Amino acid sequence: MLPGFHIGLYDYIVRSNKSNFSIEEIITKPINLYVRIYKDAVTRGVFEIIGFKELSQEDIDLMPPHFSQDLMNLKDCVIYYEDGSEKKVSPKECIGLEGPVIWDAEGLIDRIKDRYFGKKNFYEEFYKVILSEKDPRYNNPDVRWSKKEGRFLAK
Repeated sequence: MLPGFHIGLYDYIVRSNKSNFSIEEIITKPINLYVRIYKDAVTRGVFEIIGFKELSQEDIDLMPPHFSQDLMNLKDCVIYYEDGSEKKVSPKECIGLEGPVIWDAEGLIDRIKDRYFGKKNFYEEFYKVILSEKDPRYNNPDVRWSKKEGRFLAK
């Protein structure tokens, strides 16, 4: 659990019931996923708390930013940083960043599973930045997800 109800998924896999790992050991690995979550994902015990670490300013500065996009004006995008600063950017600069989504525990678990099984996750794909009005997600209530093709299609 990181500032602002974020959770970081580090590139660290425990292959057994090993219980002698530490937060310091985990955070030396790259962050694969950094998303906002609902508080109850932790308070309900879905994710195990393994310890606590005070974050340095450097730790916080290394956390990936998030973006938001005005869906009426696709060129209007902003990147938000953990220090509270923000920057107006082009949609292309938002590629690879997390959008304005707060994940529940079950959705996040599905996303993690999809990542490790090499599958595209519906919600991850749905909330990516929209680069063009030709994108089937743009202003289209009839968009559907094609599992076979791993992408959105307009009906």
